[in-house]
Amino acid sequence: MTTRTDEKGVDLDIKDAVEGYERFRQRFERDKAFYAGLAKAKQKPKLLWIGCCDSRVVPAQITSADPGELFEIRNIANCVPPSGSGEDSVGAAIEYALGHLGIDDIIVCGHTGCGGLQALLEPIPPGEEAHLGRWVGYTRPAHELVRAARIEPENRLMATIAAHIQFQLDNLMTYDIVRRGVEEGRVGIHGWLYDMETGDVVIYDRNRGEWRELLPAAAE
Repeated sequence: MTTRTDEKGVDLDIKDAVEGYERFRQRFERDKAFYAGLAKAKQKPKLLWIGCCDSRVVPAQITSADPGELFEIRNIANCVPPSGSGEDSVGAAIEYALGHLGIDDIIVCGHTGCGGLQALLEPIPPGEEAHLGRWVGYTRPAHELVRAARIEPENRLMATIAAHIQFQLDNLMTYDIVRRGVEEGRVGIHGWLYDMETGDVVIYDRNRGEWRELLPAAAE
């Protein structure tokens, strides 16, 4: 991949970012009181969002959230490594969100066309992509489940994405602070699947063991 440059050799990607920052500064000045309030007050986000770092899937856009409303964990394939796995970053954020910020709802959101789920279907170079190879290993249980179910090839990726979200909900329950909160009725955990082509979200109903459309389910 070659760097995009203009006739003066300026990196166009960085230029776009700088111009975007200029537009943000203009909005910041217009809403200065709002941002000043955010800076002075302790953050009080409503939700812990665990999602994929795919650039096309933007949590604040999907939920129409303002700054300060979402506490986000984003990584490849929206993984929640089980407690005790040695991956402390996700666990630390979970414990901080529930223990220090008072968040009582966790959403694990996957999405259609997830490259992280697709990655395990192809060989990963052990040297230059060793970290990627280890990380996408957390998606292996979903792949194995779908493979065992002998789902048709054209439906296999979608089924794997959905199964992976369900496994991450199970993994959340391996964290003491989550498990106690759920058992005591103080914390809710939610599995969402975002369709990038339609903008639709379906949710996993853990009580019924099925996927349902978000809006009709929320209206009940």
